[in-house]
Amino acid sequence: MCDSSLSQTRPCSRTVSVQLPDILSSCTPFELRVNRHCRSVSRASEAWLCDVGLKLEWKGIKVGLWASLCYPGADLSQLRLGADFLSLLVYEHEQDGCTNENEVFDLISDRLSRVAYKNPAWYMRFHRSMRMYHDARRRLHSLDSTCIPDLETYVDLRRNASGLKMVFHLIEYAGGLDLPERACSHPVLKQLTDQACDLIAWSEDAISCAKGMTPSSRINIVTVLMKDRNCSFGSALAYVGTLVKQSADGFLATEREFAACAVMDDDTRRYVRGLRDCIAGSVNWLYETERYLGTKGNEVRAFGWVFVPVLD
Repeated sequence: MCDSSLSQTRPCSRTVSVQLPDILSSCTPFELRVNRHCRSVSRASEAWLCDVGLKLEWKGIKVGLWASLCYPGADLSQLRLGADFLSLLVYEHEQDGCTNENEVFDLISDRLSRVAYKNPAWYMRFHRSMRMYHDARRRLHSLDSTCIPDLETYVDLRRNASGLKMVFHLIEYAGGLDLPERACSHPVLKQLTDQACDLIAWSEDAISCAKGMTPSSRINIVTVLMKDRNCSFGSALAYVGTLVKQSADGFLATEREFAACAVMDDDTRRYVRGLRDCIAGSVNWLYETERYLGTKGNEVRAFGWVFVPVLD
């Protein structure tokens, strides 16, 4: 699985102009909605993050907006927990493995416990996804440019290491849903969730390339495709756009299949709509947050061109 040939030559850094794939056009079937509590929850969440000592440029990162796009129907308290959780997820990713497992998420453990008391089955699923998240992050952090996994291995790791499965669990909480076990365990719903996860995670991988492709950069789908397909950086980026489009089309096809299943009740239908909200919200947020594109999000949204430090 590891490729040591990349370490045999001395890398040389340069800056290239590349066009990011038009991810937004693949997501036009997904309606973009926003929660009316966005502004007040954003301010409250950012103040809380500073109070507990988690220092990032939260105002520019706009996690409150992300939460408001993912959970447009949540009430004030539901949205606040969603925003705080997403902020902790972003913070842990920005620390790049420098925090102790669960240390950051312990800051909201009391609120999660109250949810667990009301819906223990939901909490068991959420907690299982958190364990898988930590395990996948450990495995990804053990890799570097000399040890790039194959595509299938990476896709499986990325689904868990992204934390998106926990983001999707919060759809149930934010919507006051009670998914029946027969729906949660249904293979078609699992496929639908995986497709949503892939679409968002691969979109993030593509947009995050604007920050550079250097030895310190995290392994992402672009570096995996460059090895797997033996292609250039630009070609790999373009192919990510194809994969995102295929995943969006696959989600829509699976959604139609799932609509005909006997397990589809009102709460399950609302959960699937929540997956749509997470897709539309997360992909659009990639251009609104300053985390990846700085203040050039609108420009990149319109034209797609970025300057990227890469290695020869």
